[in-house]
Amino acid sequence: MTDAIITNIINNIFHVVWFYNLVLEPKYGKKKTFFITVLTGLLFQGVIVAIFTGSSLSHYTFFLAYLLTAVFFEGVFVCVLSVSHPAKSAFLISAYYCLWTFIYGVISLLTGSFAGAGSAPVWILRIFLNLIFLSLYVGFFKNRIIQIYRQMQSGYGMIAVISGMTFVMMSVLLFYNEYKQERDMEHIIMMAISYGFLLIVYVLLFYFMAQANHTHQLKQMCLHEKLLLEQISSYEKIEQNARQARHDIRHHNLVVMELAIQKDCEGILEYLEEYERVEAQKQEKRYCKNHALNSLVSAYSKRAKQQGIAFYAEIHLEDALTVLDVDLVSILANMMENAVHGCMKTEGEREIEVRVQQTNQMILILCKNSCIDDILFCNGLPQAQDHEGTGVRSILNTVEKYTGDADFSVKEGIFICRVLLNGNDSIETR
Repeated sequence: MTDAIITNIINNIFHVVWFYNLVLEPKYGKKKTFFITVLTGLLFQGVIVAIFTGSSLSHYTFFLAYLLTAVFFEGVFVCVLSVSHPAKSAFLISAYYCLWTFIYGVISLLTGSFAGAGSAPVWILRIFLNLIFLSLYVGFFKNRIIQIYRQMQSGYGMIAVISGMTFVMMSVLLFYNEYKQERDMEHIIMMAISYGFLLIVYVLLFYFMAQANHTHQLKQMCLHEKLLLEQISSYEKIEQNARQARHDIRHHNLVVMELAIQKDCEGILEYLEEYERVEAQKQEKRYCKNHALNSLVSAYSKRAKQQGIAFYAEIHLEDALTVLDVDLVSILANMMENAVHGCMKTEGEREIEVRVQQTNQMILILCKNSCIDDILFCNGLPQAQDHEGTGVRSILNTVEKYTGDADFSVKEGIFICRVLLNGNDSIETR
């Protein structure tokens, strides 16, 4: 009894440490996340002690504790600790349980103990293997996994299912190993091959996740390329208008000169007023002094008007920006891209409103657009029918870069996206 409880205490300590490091998109700050994981470990430890005390120790008791651990900790991780999509959280936690089950199986094979539990050598092996894998994860793999994990835009449902099925297979292997009476070399080779195969499964899963991220990055590059082409087209139009103005100025001068010869001052004034009105119509509206943002907003303004969408933008930025141009462009481009798509799905009056306000180092970005009423939300993020809202993850990644905040909501047929960025005076945007 005492040996089993000590083994379980070691397990729960490492569960707490692992879970704290596995929360890649935490719902709370570090202190609160750590407090919740510790409290979860203590509560579960109490449940296990009650189970071990209230029943005789057997294989079934250990398997019950094994399954309860998976259900208990996974529920807290997915529903309380992580702000990620439930499927993404389920993938991450099932991958951890596969590692955990692998450690169980390896210790059981090396020591001949039941489920790798029950004596000082087992405890030393359990601590040693956990520290080895934990060090590898924190030191070499965590940052890479964070980058892949946070940029996942789609396909995580399928990956979570495959990962969950792999955990089931790992559990079946563990149970088979425990009930196998003779653990000869043939059995050890079979177990090693099985573990190797499941390792390949996870290598392929992370490879597919990385490929999905490359696809997302390619889409972002295509979006930026499209905006650059729009900007080049705008510059070409400005140059063409300038050449035409230089060509026509001689004719305008002749008209004014003739009216001056005739001493027709009223005619000169009328002609000049008409000239100014026509020239004003040729000039595109200037939203702000920042050329990149102005070109971006102008491009989406044209696109919206071509689709019959009313477009309004008001941008107040200081000369010294505290946020990189490329990050502002990325956020606004994704906001307005989503806004145009949202308006296209609605009927009746459609409109887009964009506001950008800079106050000292902080920049507030607001985008409102007409939308349908049945937009689904999960953990505060809008969910499209087949993906997690185009560009939403890109917006969140940039917001996190500036330790800012973002929220999405729907009110009376209007979709509202608000972003707050905490800039840095040391950033050079020119």
